[in-house]
Amino acid sequence: MSSGPLSITSLLDPGSEADQLREQLHEVIDPELGVDIVSLGLLYGLELHERVAAVLITTTTPACPMGSYLTEEVERVLLASGSVDRVMVEMTHYPPWTPEMMSADTKAKFGW
Repeated sequence: MSSGPLSITSLLDPGSEADQLREQLHEVIDPELGVDIVSLGLLYGLELHERVAAVLITTTTPACPMGSYLTEEVERVLLASGSVDRVMVEMTHYPPWTPEMMSADTKAKFGW
């Protein structure tokens, strides 16, 4: 039995905790587009090490005013999971986001 706090993601479907946390980030909605950051392809990476999540995200453009909002929402969702004690979110614009990074379902939703 683990001496640390119970991780809620350990009760979810099989897969790594990082994969489960990635799924939870579908809750982070880009308020301008109304679609989650995972489906939009804005999530570039997520790693978990000793209850610390390191997340790499982008915005659709470097001038997007929603960067700090998205960063705060990623942190809120991951901390609420009970799987992490700390979240480090880094914003990058390399490589630049393109519509090709969206999931097939999201492209279809936008008619692409």
